[in-house]
Amino acid sequence: MPPVEYRGMKCRRVGPTTLWASEVGLGMWKYGDPSYDGSRIGEHEAFEVLDRALELGVFFWDTANSYNMGSGNSERLLGRYFNSRPRSVREQVVVATKVSNSVREEHQLEADFTPNQSGCSRLYVMNMVHACLRRLQTDHIDILYLHTPYGGENFAEIAPEAAEREILLDETWSAMDDLVTQGKVRYLAVSNHDTGQIQEVRDALARVGKDGSRRIIAVQNRYNMLERDKVAGRSGRGTEAEFLDYCRDNRIGIVPYFPLASGALTGRYRRDNLDQVEGRITTEGTADQFLTDRNLDIIEQLAALAEQMGVSMAQLAIAWLLSREGVCSVIAGVTKLEHLEENAKAPDVQLSESDLAAIEGIVGG
Repeated sequence: MPPVEYRGMKCRRVGPTTLWASEVGLGMWKYGDPSYDGSRIGEHEAFEVLDRALELGVFFWDTANSYNMGSGNSERLLGRYFNSRPRSVREQVVVATKVSNSVREEHQLEADFTPNQSGCSRLYVMNMVHACLRRLQTDHIDILYLHTPYGGENFAEIAPEAAEREILLDETWSAMDDLVTQGKVRYLAVSNHDTGQIQEVRDALARVGKDGSRRIIAVQNRYNMLERDKVAGRSGRGTEAEFLDYCRDNRIGIVPYFPLASGALTGRYRRDNLDQVEGRITTEGTADQFLTDRNLDIIEQLAALAEQMGVSMAQLAIAWLLSREGVCSVIAGVTKLEHLEENAKAPDVQLSESDLAAIEGIVGG
């Protein structure tokens, strides 16, 4: 079968479905209102990025209800974008969002939430998806993720027995199933789940889903060359290899987030400039996490390899993820047009067996 492309961008199927995603997606974590919600790009510049994304064939867009300090402004910005463009623009975009967290009203600086305004109860899931639709100014969500296992609830405390936990999972996923039946959600997925947690969800859908189409089509986990085992979920259980095998065997698409390790894999941070460079890692205080001696050694070697290949480090990092079995789209959070242009060229980077072996020798297994 010839490759499927849209405006020159290669596309892949998401999991076992006939839903297509652009190989490079757009992460909208830092889209919102920088004047008060901690985001990095506001409406004017963001609309330019979104327009250009579609011109480049980047139509797989990812957000969440609570991005930017629970403000909901990433969804609101996207909704205003859709409202300002022809209906055909919404129809081109695959919109993915996530629920489990509390969300403030627009311009609300503080909020006092009841326990029912987060989590994974039927009440919360139904109410929050309706709120997502209002913010997004659309009548359906293409992919709905449960953002955290059990909606962030501590099931070990509220449901210590497996049978009781099963009942609560059934409640969550029967609500998700009903949203599909109502046409408000097209596909279901999970984020930040390990294999055991994914299996519990799959078992719940097998019990409560109306037919075999109600399945988990994708998992969105943290994954990059510096943090390979992070793809196995936040629980710390499992390895990269075990997780990829599980997703392959169960036909679940993998959507990596943090593909550039918060910017560490762009080549911006090098041993000889750490006292001068400014960026997300320095401003957000994550240098101890990303700029370790090990990582800085890897960055230097990857930078040399990228230069030898005639590509940017970011393109190399995204191309490597696209070479991993089961990955259907890599969502990179860009806030500048030049970064979008650069990332969109990553699928054109052809990694040979010798290139992959060289990368493996640098980043390890």
